[in-house]
Amino acid sequence: MKIKIMRKLLLACCLSFFFIGVCPHPLRAEESLQEIRVHLATSTPLQVAYIGKIHAQEPAFSSSYLSQLEAILNYDFNYNGSTKVLAKTPDKELLLSNKDFSNPLWKRGGISYVIRSTLEGKSLRSIVFNTQNGSVKTFPDVPLSGDLGEDRKYIHKVADAIYKALFNKEGVASTHLLFAYQVKNPRPDGSEWISEIWECDWDGANARQITHENSYCVTPVCLPQNRSFNNDKFLYVSYKLGQPKILLGSLKGGVGKRLIDLKGNQLLPTIAKQRDKIAFISNAGGRTDLFIQPLNPETGNVGKPVQLYSYPRSTQASPTFSPDGSKIAFASDKDGGVRIYVISSTPSETRPNAVMISKQNKENSCPSWSPDGTKLAYSAKTGSNRQIWIYDFATQEEMQLTSGPGHKENPVWGPDSNHIVFNSTDNSNSELYIVNLNQPEAIKISRGPGKKHYPTWGH
Repeated sequence: MKIKIMRKLLLACCLSFFFIGVCPHPLRAEESLQEIRVHLATSTPLQVAYIGKIHAQEPAFSSSYLSQLEAILNYDFNYNGSTKVLAKTPDKELLLSNKDFSNPLWKRGGISYVIRSTLEGKSLRSIVFNTQNGSVKTFPDVPLSGDLGEDRKYIHKVADAIYKALFNKEGVASTHLLFAYQVKNPRPDGSEWISEIWECDWDGANARQITHENSYCVTPVCLPQNRSFNNDKFLYVSYKLGQPKILLGSLKGGVGKRLIDLKGNQLLPTIAKQRDKIAFISNAGGRTDLFIQPLNPETGNVGKPVQLYSYPRSTQASPTFSPDGSKIAFASDKDGGVRIYVISSTPSETRPNAVMISKQNKENSCPSWSPDGTKLAYSAKTGSNRQIWIYDFATQEEMQLTSGPGHKENPVWGPDSNHIVFNSTDNSNSELYIVNLNQPEAIKISRGPGKKHYPTWGH
């Protein structure tokens, strides 16, 4: 009976813990495969940006290195959800080399923003010309080292600084992702797979291993950023004790600390934006139910976990908090097929009223609440494959985001409530993709054999 319960849980959560594995391979951003299509209609037109070559009279770095830096900046502005980059042309490069921003050619070409970067010694300076109002803004110099892994972080920061100045919104180029990275490696104890938590930049670069448990680690969740607390912590599930348990880890490494003292399995943790409570799934009470646990992110849990939602002969899975922490969306098969429901996050003596919001498909899972509170992203079986869908709370509409072969699973919103990261999985592979709601394409940010999945967005 316990085996049946666990299999049901794993199905509902889109977890395939016992059937997946990947080989470590450097992640690299590349264009999406043609079979992944994005259908969501966009209402915000992209503005055209022209990013010139990096000018340097006596360059401290090779031209090929500068081209790599240009490619990073181009990527950030091609996929930030607000701009698209125009291809370079000789006539525009000539204008840039002469610092000729007043030339009407810029505006006639439909270009909204012109970005000129110059290298003096090892310092990079960027200037942005806004053709719409004629303003020119110079950004502080950025020191470069010649180490691409380090310098790309500076380029991402430049991209976000420019984005903030142009749109008065925070960008995502400087953010990072966590994900589970798994390798097939039979061990003496008979287990066949090893999975560790990895970190990478938003474009898939600078991938590095965080946990070193030589065990099975999955479903990382970054603690929300807060000025008053340490911001290097994250939650994850580990099998190093046999049964899956929730641990609190650090991006600096070290051994994760077990948070919850419950028997049985604890899976799929999520944390409120206020950092004061986590929700998770456990079969400690005999059924696979939704629990909530008060939390101090610096010292660990506070008090005892409380069963928040249980229903006879049903499985609950994949909780996610609303931005204000007052509600939780989760998956449950209590009414037959696996649907997405919303309940209050406040424990009560009576069972909370679960409001079903996913009615169009019968197999739904992995909900993720957008930081602005307006939408849910989730995975739903659509025909023969699982696709990413979005629920809009204002219109109460369910909208299909992706289509094509392979299973699209585990969507998580970026901090701007515009980007979504997810994994697409087939029988032998699983890769990470990013999509934003203003562009009809999914960008593949990982590559190589095996499976990289359960992504989460950090800060």
